[in-house]
Amino acid sequence: MQLGRGRVLYKPVINGDKHDTTGWEVHTTTLTLSKSSKQSSHILSLMKSYKKGDFTNVRNVPFFLPARYPHSVCPSYATYASYCFLGSIAGSSAMVLSTQALLIAVGVGTQSAAPMAAALNWVMKDGVGQLGGVIFASHMGKGGMDFNYWRGKFSTWTLAGERKTRQRGNFQQGTADSNPKRWRMVAALALDLSTLLEICTPMMGPEWFLPCASVANIGKNVGFLAASASRAAIHQSLSMGGSSLPAETAESEAETYTKTSPPKTSVSSNLGDVTAKSGSQSIVASLLGTAIGIFLSRTFCSDYGTAGILAGFVVLSAAHQACTYKAVKVVPLRSLDRHRLHIVLTSYISEKGYGLEDGIPIKTLTPAQVAEKESFLPMMPPDDSVRWLTVGDSLINICPSGVAELERLLLPKKSTGDESRFALDSKEYEKYILKIHPPSETDGDGMIQLTYLEGATDFDILRGMFHSYMARAFMKNNHTYLDCENSECIMGIKILTVTHTIMNRQMPMFIECLQDVGWHIGNGCVTVECGSSHRLMIEHA
Repeated sequence: MQLGRGRVLYKPVINGDKHDTTGWEVHTTTLTLSKSSKQSSHILSLMKSYKKGDFTNVRNVPFFLPARYPHSVCPSYATYASYCFLGSIAGSSAMVLSTQALLIAVGVGTQSAAPMAAALNWVMKDGVGQLGGVIFASHMGKGGMDFNYWRGKFSTWTLAGERKTRQRGNFQQGTADSNPKRWRMVAALALDLSTLLEICTPMMGPEWFLPCASVANIGKNVGFLAASASRAAIHQSLSMGGSSLPAETAESEAETYTKTSPPKTSVSSNLGDVTAKSGSQSIVASLLGTAIGIFLSRTFCSDYGTAGILAGFVVLSAAHQACTYKAVKVVPLRSLDRHRLHIVLTSYISEKGYGLEDGIPIKTLTPAQVAEKESFLPMMPPDDSVRWLTVGDSLINICPSGVAELERLLLPKKSTGDESRFALDSKEYEKYILKIHPPSETDGDGMIQLTYLEGATDFDILRGMFHSYMARAFMKNNHTYLDCENSECIMGIKILTVTHTIMNRQMPMFIECLQDVGWHIGNGCVTVECGSSHRLMIEHA
């Protein structure tokens, strides 16, 4: 057995003439190659590997890449790290330009500048920026500003008790844990917009330095906080542990949906190593970006002044945004938020067919396939479900008629074959309430309201979403109820019960497919609600 590149040799110890082995003996050996020969051979092997497209030997650079690379990380790690490296270079270069613009705005280099006043303004803008970052961090766990909530408030104020219109769905902004890609783009936009404001500060005059620099510093702190908060979830997906199935997935509930087989164990996570190497890459990129920024600053500032700095920033900012988008695009997140679940369910139902017949072998989309279709641009609805699905609506909007309507919407977890409804004190109904508004002459698309009850688990969330998309497919493909003369309530209840039976029959297969391709279920890995979503609590439930 040879360990340590030929330095240590383990040999069995011979006991007498019988050649019996009684243990192991350590023998040190000398290397036949000189130091220069080893370096030359190592460099030649690296060059040959690069020509062949094999990057396995890159793992011998321990200060820059995770240990045992590429086997210890996700296959898309190289693409992610490369684009992040280029984006950090562009971002660092742009910050050098903005710093020079701020120094010019505060009066550094002019005879009329007061050193004490300039230093005081600089310190004050840093203090205001840090305070703004603290306030922003206190709201990050809620998923940021919920535009649907404020849109509803604005509509209520403007209508002032007049005609009420039905809410046309909402979408999930997500937190840094559930939607790190969107927050990573928020960070990049905040940093670049803040840098742009700093560059434009000299054009506004010295009296505008403090307000402009303070706002820009708030934006930078927001960007740094958003980037650091989203980095953990991204690195987890790229690490060894993130590329495997979870070790614990609510076994008591999983047994209901999956086959009786030994639980799948996860490998040891190297999240710390991936994070540390990312820090090393960021430092090197920052040093290179600073050098490039100094060169551009000296060139453009000396020749074109602030206009030249602004032109250089536009190019660097475009490169920063493009590299950031490309980097997070390839990250295969293994948790399910509303948008990723929308992609999975839409593909699954369309591939299985409208009726979701039993016995059709099919796999759900993998995290890598979903990553290719995922949309994560800030403040933009990621998919068309915002037009027909509302998650977390209040009870008064779901059941304006009172308790009788609520009782009609309660569904037993297991179909009993009759039309009876469970009492409010029963524990056997679904942990969600689904109200269906079928298409009509005034509303051709229809509408679905989904609200979860307190205590709903990841499996309950999946059941509610699967039921909603099944009802949506039913309304789009079955035209029997579109021409029915019955009331909207009766049609909605009919669709609700029919699709609930289909969901109950197909749910075990769907859960098994999700786990087979690597999606994490359990321990809060499935989130679909937005910041203003409600959860209902029924007494004695």
